[in-house]
Amino acid sequence: MGTSIPSDTNNLQENFEDFFESTLCGFIIADKQGDIFRVNKKMGAWINCKPGELIGKRFSDLLTIGGKIYYETHLSPLLRMQGFFDEVVLELKGTTGDKLRVMVNALERRDKDDQLSFLRYTIIKASDRLQYELNLQEAKKLAELELVTQKEIVTLREQLIAVLGHDLRNPLSAISMAVEMLSTSPEVSDTSLLGILKRSTFRMKELVSNIMDFARTRLGDGIILNRQHVQLEPVLQQVVAEMKLIHPTREITSTFHIAMPLDCDSDRLAQLLSNLLANALTHGDADFPVHVMAIVNNKNFELSVTNKGVPIPAYLHERLFTPFAREEGYASQHGLGLGLYICSEIAKAHDGTLNFTSSGNETCFIFSMPL
Repeated sequence: MGTSIPSDTNNLQENFEDFFESTLCGFIIADKQGDIFRVNKKMGAWINCKPGELIGKRFSDLLTIGGKIYYETHLSPLLRMQGFFDEVVLELKGTTGDKLRVMVNALERRDKDDQLSFLRYTIIKASDRLQYELNLQEAKKLAELELVTQKEIVTLREQLIAVLGHDLRNPLSAISMAVEMLSTSPEVSDTSLLGILKRSTFRMKELVSNIMDFARTRLGDGIILNRQHVQLEPVLQQVVAEMKLIHPTREITSTFHIAMPLDCDSDRLAQLLSNLLANALTHGDADFPVHVMAIVNNKNFELSVTNKGVPIPAYLHERLFTPFAREEGYASQHGLGLGLYICSEIAKAHDGTLNFTSSGNETCFIFSMPL
């Protein structure tokens, strides 16, 4: 048996009235001139007024200024042209100044002669839905950002493994060769072999130290400082002395004017100077000295390392302080490309800066730290 439809007109009218007034949506009916003549209770409650107070107004009168302009210039012509518009987000203005974001559907009803009879507006409260959509969009952005970050981490990890395996091979091979020759050929000069061992051991220590610091920065811990008031000049002099021992054929000159104790992490600044010096000795012209200068000037501490030689290529300038930035064609000689990156992170940790100039036949790296 099919479901019977009540034939009682009164019942139908009562059901319609109940639906119209009790629904969770807002309903508005306007005549063909656009003047409102019927509003349900929900619509009145949303804008804090009685439904009867809206009779005679136009739908656009219930909107904020921006919404009213948009309705009159876009939605009303669209409604006349196609007879409806749906799921348009607008803002209602309440009598107390409150604003409510809603989604509006509008429909023209016409008679058998296709003449406009009245307009129906169905209004749905959209604030929760719109917030949900915004949350979804934000979650999508965060997921996309996380995906990009993970891809970068994977790329960096692959680069690190590849470069590390390649670059550690050379100092390890040199040590193996030197030890083999010492054990089998006593006639060979021990001094030269010990020099090879010293340089190779220093390079391995430098590589491992840079890798550990790089891992800390990528994991979000950053460079950790142990700041104390220290006399920095003896620390820097020791670094210069060690580099002279490691590179006995190179000339390193220094100028220090640091009369006062400095608030810093002396071990980290020693690491910074060691990396800058190693970089200058690797890339600089061997016929000219590398000069180190440390001074206190205008409430700043400045440490600079200058070398003669071919200037840094222009294509490297913007990414010189990024991980794995190295000059093309010299991967096996110039290390992991982490030294300058670690130096820049040490500078940032001291609230300082690390800059460089490279033109003509001179390159200079300058670390500056406020006192």
